[in-house]
Parts: sequence; C-alpha cells; structure tokens
Amino acid sequence: MNSPGQMHWMGLLLAGLTLGCTPENAFVEPPPPSVTVAHPTEQYITDTIEFTGVTQASATVELRARVSGYLQEIGFQDGDFVAENQVLFVIDPAPFEAELAAANANLEKARAALQLAEANLARTSDLSRTNAVARQQLDVDRAEKATAEANVKAAQAAVTQAALNLSYTTVRAPMAGRIGRHLIDKGNLVHMEQSLLAVLERLDPIYAVFYPSESDMLRFMAMVREGLLPDPRTTPTPLRLGLANDEGFPHEGYLQYREFGVDPATGTTLRRATFPNKDLTLAPGMFVRIQAGLGGPVPRLTIAERAIGSDQRGDYVRVVVKNDKNEDIVEERLVQLGPLLDGRRVILKGVNEDDRVVVNGLQQARPGFKVNANDPTATPPEAVAEDDLAAKTAPVPLKEPEKISVSPASASKVTPANSEETSQPD
Repeated sequence: MNSPGQMHWMGLLLAGLTLGCTPENAFVEPPPPSVTVAHPTEQYITDTIEFTGVTQASATVELRARVSGYLQEIGFQDGDFVAENQVLFVIDPAPFEAELAAANANLEKARAALQLAEANLARTSDLSRTNAVARQQLDVDRAEKATAEANVKAAQAAVTQAALNLSYTTVRAPMAGRIGRHLIDKGNLVHMEQSLLAVLERLDPIYAVFYPSESDMLRFMAMVREGLLPDPRTTPTPLRLGLANDEGFPHEGYLQYREFGVDPATGTTLRRATFPNKDLTLAPGMFVRIQAGLGGPVPRLTIAERAIGSDQRGDYVRVVVKNDKNEDIVEERLVQLGPLLDGRRVILKGVNEDDRVVVNGLQQARPGFKVNANDPTATPPEAVAEDDLAAKTAPVPLKEPEKISVSPASASKVTPANSEETSQPD
C-alpha cells in the first residue's frame, strides 16, 4: 500500500499533468464587415451652375393721397387681388366739388369781361378812324381786351385744376395685383403726398435677383464667344428656380435683366430673372436657388447620393481596391461634386467608371481595413461555372441530311452520296 505521503505527491503530479494538457486561448480575428459596392454610371448631363437669389415683386406701387381730405370709403378687403382701375379709396369729394363750381363761375365771369373788352375795343376803333377819340383810349381798350383774354385762360386753368383735384379724391389701382392691408382707416384725415394708404404689388410674373461673381461672368462671356452658350442679347437665357423645400428646380423662367459692370466692393454683378407665378407659390422676399445650364449634354459619372460623405476636408467617397494579397481594402478619396439628379450625384473628379464605390455600409468601411465587398450587379462565380458546364455538356444538334432534288426521269440514275458507283449487267 502506498503511504499517505506518496498519495499526496501522486495527486500533485496528476494535477500538473492535467494543467499541462489544457489548450491555450488564441485570438480569432473577427470577419471583415460586409459592404455593398457599385460602379459609377455614365450619363449625358448638362453642366449647371447654381446661385442663391431673393424674389421680389415685378412691380410695386405705394398708394398715396394726391389731395388732402377725410377718407370716406375703402373699396377692397385687405389682401385682395384687385383689377386695374378698380376703386380702392374715396376721399370726401364735397370740398373739391365746391372748388370746381367756383372755378367754373370765375370762368364765366372772365368770359363776360372779355366780351365787354372786345365791344369797347370795337367802338374805339371805329371812332379812331374819324379822330373822334384819343389815340391813348384805343391803346387802353386793346390792353383791356388782352387782359380779359388772359383772365379767361387763367379761369380755364383753374377749372382744369379743380377738376383734377376732384378726380384725385378717387384712388384707383394703377395695375392689377395683390394689395396689402389698408394703412389708414375711414374718417381719418389724409395729407396730400404724405399719407401712405396701401401698397400694391404685381406677383405674376415675379422677379428673382441674384449676384454672379466676376469670375462667373468672365466664364459666361468666354463660353458665349466660343459658341457654347447663346448670346443673351438675342436669345433669353433659360433658368430654373427652386425653393428651400423643393426637390430640384421645378420653376422655369429666363434671364430678364443684366446689370452692366461689377460692384468693386463685392466683386459681383446683378442679374434679374423672371418666372411665371400663376399659382402664387413664390412670394416676395423668399430665398431661392437658381440654376443655369452651361452648354449641351456631356458624359458625366454619377453615383448614389448616399455614397458620399463629408468632413472638414471636403466631400469624399470610399472605394474598395485589391491589395497585394488580392484582399478587398477600403480606400478613401476626395471628390468634386456636381449637381444632384434624381437621387444620383454627379462626380466631376475623384473616381472613374471602373472603381467599386461603397454605397451601403459606409460607416463600417474604414480606410485601410479589409471588407467583404458585395456587388449586386456582378455575376456570381458559381453562376459562371454552371454556365460553362452547361455549355460543355449540352448535346450537339444532329445535322439534317442533305436533301437532293431529282426529276422522275433520272431517278434511277441517282447514286447515294459517299457510296461507290456499281455497274449493273444489262
């Protein structure tokens, strides 16, 4: 029998052997993340340039009183669309009617004085022929007639002015458009040329003002000289406009005014475009995006908008490339972006049509690390192998035997193809 001491040492030995046989924990590298890649697509696209502009009414009129008086009537509701020549305000006309009546009375008085002066001059002229009246009296009568004629003209002018003042008591719309709120209530005294009654604006069409830079203007001028753009002096330049919540540029218009020269303080020049606005979607004072086309369609590469990232360096995409071990490695490239068209972004510089751009899994695709690239448009290798196997094992179609046409008279002389001719005894 073994003693207790021997059994103790045997137990320690067995424990040591057991520990020595336990496998060590080894690090297993996790599989690389899976991403979806796609090749840039070539499309024929018209190059464009975009500006930020502000809308403004195509015409604005401040309605002011041309005579002083008490406001008697308001002929519209605030915010109405009014027609041209519609009555908007009426100032109490009674004082001006009285002035017109007085002016007409003065005109009649002046005409009566003219008739008297003409009669006196006629009598004096007759008497002067017989020297029955002094020469001086003839001169006085002539002067009185001239004075009477002048008084008639002055009275006629006073009547005209009184009639004008009376007409000014009715304020009419000088154009069709949308009128704002009335700024003076009925019963208040309005002062000639000082009191602002309301503001009338024409909103259809509507203007959009924007400011291209000097470099943009020089670029346009060069393209016009080279025949890449039509001359805006003879052909209106088409433009498109979009609001902040619009996708794309749904409003179409054209360049209406070009300011000559560049502002030295800002290095920009003013341009004004006009856009139809029948549904009044556009209101004055809105910030808008304006797009202009540059020449004809040219081939451009486009990728999905979701494939583009951005940081302090600029815009970038992540591309999957092969390393020396034929592994898929992520590479980051800065790109120059063009316009957005139907969810796809034009890439002007940074990628080519053979690149595999990450379109899904952009956050997992870290530059310099491996990934499993999945290209949905690529043909799977197993499908290629199956196609090759099917091509190799497909049965070869039998060739149809050659058909020979013969006439009944010579049918007995026909020898089958590829057989030796035999002579038959007579």
